[in-house]
Amino acid sequence: MASPSETYLFHPEHHTHLIPYMAALHASSINIDRTTIIGPFLPPLSLEPLLLWWKDRIAEHQAQTRIIILLLPPSEKANQKPKGEDLRGLAMVELDQSQAGNFRGVIDLLIVGQKFRRQGGARSLVQACEYESAKKGRSLLTARTESDSPAELTFRSCGYHEVGKIPNFSRTGVDAATKKGVTLFYKEILLQIHRSRTIPAA
Repeated sequence: MASPSETYLFHPEHHTHLIPYMAALHASSINIDRTTIIGPFLPPLSLEPLLLWWKDRIAEHQAQTRIIILLLPPSEKANQKPKGEDLRGLAMVELDQSQAGNFRGVIDLLIVGQKFRRQGGARSLVQACEYESAKKGRSLLTARTESDSPAELTFRSCGYHEVGKIPNFSRTGVDAATKKGVTLFYKEILLQIHRSRTIPAA
């Protein structure tokens, strides 16, 4: 069994070298699992478009309009950089920038590598998203997942309320005519520092 995992807030100084591995984990979830939070890509997918896509997401994180959380093994040294193969999962929150919606965010990516599932990693990532969002003044998070998927079960177990389902919402990699439904969730969150396991980079 793998060692316990911890969540870390993405920091360019400590984690930029992990971007190709983040893209590779994302590609694996699309090409093999096909069960991530519904997104813009379809299989088969190469790393090149994902690397470009992640470059934009990292820029948003640095501009503080997005939060990126990594799932990694515990670090024995505060300044020790993780290896690429240490990446176990990741999650992201898009922070609404409008005047009318600057209290909310959207968890728009949640991935845990196949070898590290059923160990509480997905729940830890969701909780870290809540904590970091609350630190930025967000009190409402939403998410949308493929209906009847492991991600849907994760959000339910984390206390998210189902708003409803939309059938035939997104195309799949099976064929152009096959579509999958989406389930919409929300949760009002509070800042509870003692519950966080997110580790900011030094």
